[in-house]
Amino acid sequence: MSVIILICVAMLVIKFGHPDDKNAAKFPTAVVIFGLFLAFASVLIMPYDIANTRGAGGGIRVDILWQIVHVLLALMLFFVIPFAYFYYENDLAPDQGKGCCASQGQQALMYTFGFSIVFILLLVIMYAVINEAHIPVTTVYLTASNVLHHNTPLNLVGCQLPDCSTKENFWIISVTFPIYLVAFISFIGWFFFTMFVGVGMIALPMDLINEFRTRPKPLKREEYEAKKQEIGSWAAEIISQGQALKEILDEEGQSRSQKRRNRKKFQEFEVQYNIVKVEWKKLEVTQEIKGENGGTYILWGYAKLVTGIVSMILSLTWIIHICVFIVPSSPVTPFLNTFFITLEDAFGGGFPLFGVLAFAIWSYYLLWCCIKGSFKLGLRFFIWKLYPMELGGTLMNSFLVNTWLLLLCSVPIVQFCSQSFPVYARLTDVDMLFGTQIKYLKFFSYFWAYNIFIYVILGLSFISLIFLLVRPDDSAKNISRKIDARAGVGRK
Repeated sequence: MSVIILICVAMLVIKFGHPDDKNAAKFPTAVVIFGLFLAFASVLIMPYDIANTRGAGGGIRVDILWQIVHVLLALMLFFVIPFAYFYYENDLAPDQGKGCCASQGQQALMYTFGFSIVFILLLVIMYAVINEAHIPVTTVYLTASNVLHHNTPLNLVGCQLPDCSTKENFWIISVTFPIYLVAFISFIGWFFFTMFVGVGMIALPMDLINEFRTRPKPLKREEYEAKKQEIGSWAAEIISQGQALKEILDEEGQSRSQKRRNRKKFQEFEVQYNIVKVEWKKLEVTQEIKGENGGTYILWGYAKLVTGIVSMILSLTWIIHICVFIVPSSPVTPFLNTFFITLEDAFGGGFPLFGVLAFAIWSYYLLWCCIKGSFKLGLRFFIWKLYPMELGGTLMNSFLVNTWLLLLCSVPIVQFCSQSFPVYARLTDVDMLFGTQIKYLKFFSYFWAYNIFIYVILGLSFISLIFLLVRPDDSAKNISRKIDARAGVGRK
């Protein structure tokens, strides 16, 4: 399975990579391939952890495997990917790079040190001050006569016998630094995961279905020429905006507020540029459909429809599961836990493959929702610089940023799955890690015990649903309106 993931990741980088980076960005390319492999592999370990507890088990120390993966994640997030990003961004000309810390590698190290030191200092200070986990424990007090005179196993007695009492207490332990490191990464990742998955669970199925609905169709010659002229007008407008924006950005003596406004304008310009480029590609497809590759485009359109419907089912089941199992203090029903267990017991309980496979599908779906949510938020609201993934046109800085985000989200994805499926994932090492120690860490526990992130996910999903129903795909229309407004005409 690992080999398959590695091959798929390598193919993804090759297919989406920009031709300019083919022979000039070997080190960042290797970092991206390993980072994406690590992100998918970290989620893959959880189904393997579950399979390792079924039947005779696999006999492998999965807890050690988890530790290795999390240490690699930390190194990639805080050192390797930032260094590769700064190394790529500081690609100097041959006549540059003279003096102290002026070479490409030295500058990348300097920026990486500044980036990493913030996280390291915060991690060390927090671990020194709040490294305890307060694990709730219920103590049951029984007399010897209760146990001797009742034919009931001790672990099933509870407090149904006379002279029985219970006491709620806390078992206070200091967690090890590796476990605290996982909690620290997971806590940071939850802020991104909450935004991305909340938006992505709605945007992924809706966009796939909308792409089928608005898929390119064969155009008559006059329709093709009219559309071509319209896109040409959009492109001319964007070129005009870009030239005006360049003059503004080149001005000296700008205040911070002016620079901030100009950065936002530049992000909007990037979005409009990418939209026009996509519209042009769609127009080209309308002519290619008439050729010998027409069948491929038609099948691809229906594949998006089927994938959109499947994604809608997965999103709906996730939202229902959150509402009936995670949010209530006493779960209404185990829901997906029961579904996985039923699949596992389909053939007498001796063949857990189907349950593990279904669990892997629901887990990996969260990764795709994060990817979709990241691009959707950047495209719609300009929260951060846009780093789009384009077939045959993705620069390595876009790969590195999206790989960093995906790695950061992979840890809360595993924790969220552990929280969502404690019945199915019982007795696993990951349940012991996230469900016992990290869950009750001081400071972090307030966010997880009161489901703060979960409520934000549900809220963002609801807002995204309303927003995308009202404005499913209006970016190109907005550009057209701006052109008409400048020309002083109206469009019906």
